Amino acid sequence: MKTAKNTAFSMDKFAGGGMKQVEDMMSIGKETTDAMTQSSSIFAKGMEEMMKACMSHAQAASEKNANVWKTLMSCKTINEFAETQNRIAQESFEDAMSATAQMSEKAVKMMMDCMEPINKQVSSSMKKANVTVAA
Repeated sequence: MKTAKNTAFSMDKFAGGGMKQVEDMMSIGKETTDAMTQSSSIFAKGMEEMMKACMSHAQAASEKNANVWKTLMSCKTINEFAETQNRIAQESFEDAMSATAQMSEKAVKMMMDCMEPINKQVSSSMKKANVTVAA
């Protein structure tokens, strides 16, 4: 029992007085852990969605490549082949740029969503710390 009193006294002294501050510190710790858990969950879901989008883009590109060969093999002249190849190369480049832009947008949105619980918690903790210091 004496040890518990000494520990409580030490915690009280460490916190600058009052068990209220210790309780506030413990509350902030729990809320921070909850925010990190929430953020991790959002990140995991976002990564899952991004992987699905990557697989979708890869599948579409694979299907398009199969059709490319059919189209190129149906060309009757060298000029037609070259023109078709240039057109396909341009389309492929545009598709790749579009997919990259979409993935970039998804990544930015995911990170913004992921950081939201942490930002809220930091703001809340700072407000609590300011109130505690002012008291």
